[in-house]
Amino acid sequence: MLWTDSERVSRRPARTYLGMDERVAAMSNASGHAPVEPLTATPADSLGERLESAGRLLAELGLPFVLIVYLALKGGGYDEIIYNQVGVAVWWIVLLGALIGILPRARIARSGWTALGMMAAFVCWTAIAISWSQSAEQSTAELGRVASYLGVFALAMACQRPGSLRRTVHAIAAAIALVAGLALMQRFHPSWFPDNGAAKLIPASRARLNYPLNYWNGLAAMIAIGIPLLAVVAQKARTLPGQALAAAAIPALTLAGYYTVSRGGALEIAVALVVLLALHPRRLALLPVLGSSALGAGILVAGANQRDALQNGLLSPAAHSQAGEMLAMTLVVCAGVGLVQIAIAIAARNGLGPRPAVSAKTARRAFAGGLAVFVVVAVAAGLPGYLSDRWDEFKVPTGASTTSATRFDSSSGNGRYQWWQAALKADATDPLIGIGPGTYRYWWAQHGTIPGTVLDAHSLYFQTLAETGIIGLIPLLGLVGFVLFAGARFARRAGPDRTYLAGATAGCAAFATAAGVDWVWQLAVLPALFFLLAAAILAGRSGPAASLRAHSSRLAPRLAAAVGCAAALVVIVVPLGSADALSQSQADAQKQQLSTALGKAADAHGFQPYAASPSLQQALLYELQGQYPKALAAARAATRAESTNWQTWFVLSRIEAESGNATGAIDAYKQARSLNPRSPLFAQ
Repeated sequence: MLWTDSERVSRRPARTYLGMDERVAAMSNASGHAPVEPLTATPADSLGERLESAGRLLAELGLPFVLIVYLALKGGGYDEIIYNQVGVAVWWIVLLGALIGILPRARIARSGWTALGMMAAFVCWTAIAISWSQSAEQSTAELGRVASYLGVFALAMACQRPGSLRRTVHAIAAAIALVAGLALMQRFHPSWFPDNGAAKLIPASRARLNYPLNYWNGLAAMIAIGIPLLAVVAQKARTLPGQALAAAAIPALTLAGYYTVSRGGALEIAVALVVLLALHPRRLALLPVLGSSALGAGILVAGANQRDALQNGLLSPAAHSQAGEMLAMTLVVCAGVGLVQIAIAIAARNGLGPRPAVSAKTARRAFAGGLAVFVVVAVAAGLPGYLSDRWDEFKVPTGASTTSATRFDSSSGNGRYQWWQAALKADATDPLIGIGPGTYRYWWAQHGTIPGTVLDAHSLYFQTLAETGIIGLIPLLGLVGFVLFAGARFARRAGPDRTYLAGATAGCAAFATAAGVDWVWQLAVLPALFFLLAAAILAGRSGPAASLRAHSSRLAPRLAAAVGCAAALVVIVVPLGSADALSQSQADAQKQQLSTALGKAADAHGFQPYAASPSLQQALLYELQGQYPKALAAARAATRAESTNWQTWFVLSRIEAESGNATGAIDAYKQARSLNPRSPLFAQ
């Protein structure tokens, strides 16, 4: 049935609140007196409202969007200086906001405090683990990382309030769409963007889209987080242009994900969509959005698969021509999907088309029946044997070396099975407390089973178990599991934000999957995405802002928050100052400004006198100057600081030889070889 405009207005539900003018008029009419002239807002009231509105938009839209885009364009926030600078900035905001009483913006719910407590416990345990770590420097750097992530989580939680979920999801979805769009443009027109640093380091990776995160699997994980968010925005945005833009972005994101040639990314997208459909309150109504987007994505992927030069990341004239074709095709297809979404939205608003409704009981029965049929057919078709063969292939360290689309047909783990095995063996040395935060790289160098240098175990959970033991793994796993459980629980309850809760939880599930199979924890933009979404999910159950007034005016909670913020700032500033001074020293050394470089290395040592890197830098600089006694002293200090780091011993061996101490050079060389026996440096 179609309604006229007048009928539509008359059928709108009555307002549940009255403004000041309406309350005055209603009170006058109820008392039998003549209506009073409505009160007009004073300039001060108007200014205050505008400032409050601006602050709300900044907290709910500006913070997530700017943070994600900034970290993404800074190489994903992989660099220690970048993520520590972000950590300092967010903790300063939390500190000042707590002191003057404007943060948190609403009373944080019990679920929010529980999640914050788990992350804080993980940070504290990381700090404690420095006492037995093989490298105080690496463990302190890891402490700075997790403290920065805690700051992002704390600020996001403090800025949320009931009703903020929708704006946060919109902001994050827009940021991911922008980053994916830039990534696609870098593939179509690489001359417009900086040089591909990852391709210079690993030439074979040129075919895999990695800009701007400099890691293809990281970019794919970011896309997997963004797709469910864009899907719910396409369905629930309040304006038709907003819905159209969100739907149009999904095929472009899928194409960017295809160019990454990331099998992990494909898995994460599948997990995100399954979780989204499982939690969505009206999943049948979501199917038209997903169907049109999937059709557009399929067209783009098919077109990309037919253009080999562009797909392989070549810089030839053929690739340039194919890039123009794909750009035009992408614009046309995305525009078409956007127009289809407008048609779907208009039809839904006017009550046109079918409105499928399936009861929960019927849905459960259908799911159980479908699952039973799938199991029977899968067993009959030999699925168990197929999965066994795939698992055997996954354990083979070599394979899937191709960077073309045929990589999706391979299930080789490319060494992950061996890296995870090494993490389990490292934890076995002391199951409860581990070997020390950030030191997996040294364990692998000495005990690894396949060639190659590895810094991370390519799994947050295995690496955390190896470095911080079972005690460290419990709060981290508890945090991830609690966020997913809370999101699923809240999404199943009645409320206006159920759709957005489903999308945010699906995005968190994509991150949790990526964290299990890759080193996304080291790309700060991805944990930031998780913590922003987690805060939005948990804040959906917060109390009203009005209940916070008495609490925020009390001095004790504000002082406690200030002490916590100050402690976090200290543990971040120390590794940040050292890393920044060391980076400047290396830059000066490249310019042959050795005296200045030595001064910067001394500054780095002042920040972290227990660290090996500043001493090693001093040793190298003194070596260049021919001051071998000072170089030997600095090199020996580096070996004492990190006795399991083969590089410090290797440098010491060379300086001992240059100083004429053959016995010391041989001893240091043997020690370096014992700590990294598979290195090509020792093959001769």
